[in-house]
Amino acid sequence: MDICVSGLTLFFLRSGSNKWLLQRFAAVIVLSYIAFLVCLLIMHREMDYYEWVNLNKAMPMRFFSFLTALSLSVHAWIGMWCVVTDYITVRLIGPKADLIRKICVFFITIVSTVYVLWVLQVIWSI
Repeated sequence: MDICVSGLTLFFLRSGSNKWLLQRFAAVIVLSYIAFLVCLLIMHREMDYYEWVNLNKAMPMRFFSFLTALSLSVHAWIGMWCVVTDYITVRLIGPKADLIRKICVFFITIVSTVYVLWVLQVIWSI
């Protein structure tokens, strides 16, 4: 795995078009998860607690939920990276912009990683 200096950007995220495509793919996964839950709620209007637990204990649902959380994290990370690199520049902030931008990207990466690990722990503790 190839890691860049500007945050934990993996080798497939170096080009802008790859980031754009990955963000759109992540959005489709999140949208499909939301559509699945909406359809489930429409079809089963009166689900009780035990039905929800059984649904979330199923391996396909655990996988789909984790994939959605991971996609949401990737989508948010790419979006925040774009905002940070567009607006925290030397021209707008001054000579300390590079350091501030690297700290922001690092913080965003840590928050996204903690989010994914927390979701993983919640999903597998059901």
